[in-house]
Amino acid sequence: MAADTELLRRAEDLRNQCERRSVLTHSLFLTPAEQYALRKAFSNRADTRIRFSGGVSGSDRCVAFFLPEWYPDDDPAPECIRAVKVTAGFGSPGHRDYLGAVLAVGIKREWVGDIIVDAQTAYILCLESVMDSILLDLDHVGRFGVKREEIPLSEVPVPVIKKKEITFTVQSPRLDTVTGAMFGMSRTAAARFIAEGLVSLNYSECTHTDAQISPGDTISVRGKGKGIIAAEGGTSRKGRVFYTAEIFL
Repeated sequence: MAADTELLRRAEDLRNQCERRSVLTHSLFLTPAEQYALRKAFSNRADTRIRFSGGVSGSDRCVAFFLPEWYPDDDPAPECIRAVKVTAGFGSPGHRDYLGAVLAVGIKREWVGDIIVDAQTAYILCLESVMDSILLDLDHVGRFGVKREEIPLSEVPVPVIKKKEITFTVQSPRLDTVTGAMFGMSRTAAARFIAEGLVSLNYSECTHTDAQISPGDTISVRGKGKGIIAAEGGTSRKGRVFYTAEIFL
């Protein structure tokens, strides 16, 4: 709760600075949970132009931008986000290896966005303020020497997100019933997962089995996966609610 309060306070300061000085302002990289909190907080603020971008389409970690009235309706990522291409000469380090190497040179997690790994190459999205540190200091990832170079954001490959669509019906739009249907569990099993703190609703742990579910909600179950409620499609003759969900593979 205190963390959310601090996040919203910092965001309000950025919004006020944007309005007062008529300049573009932005946060550090935010987790999906932090992004959700800001989207919810500013969703009904007609006086606020807020946009989220991580540098490439489908980014998990994004920066929140507060746009002044004069700013065009373009992606503001190039204003502060940079991309570094890192190539390992031998071997294929994983995501954890690259992240560990970045943190080891003194760069905080919130200064770095997504790290997209493709065989011997990784693409590190970061704030402009720390790009030079990555270019100068990141000479090894694990036991592998690496080469690094700045590249345009347009050259960063868009990560492939695999999902499957499912449809199901439930008696009511409760978290336990919807979670069970989405992940192939009984309502009783889903309720147990929820009670044990293993279920997140919109990136925050939720222990209320009767929490109401709506289109756009994201549900995660530890050890089972994550899915998004894509649509609600009316009711059956027996009064059951139809849902369409996208499950991440």
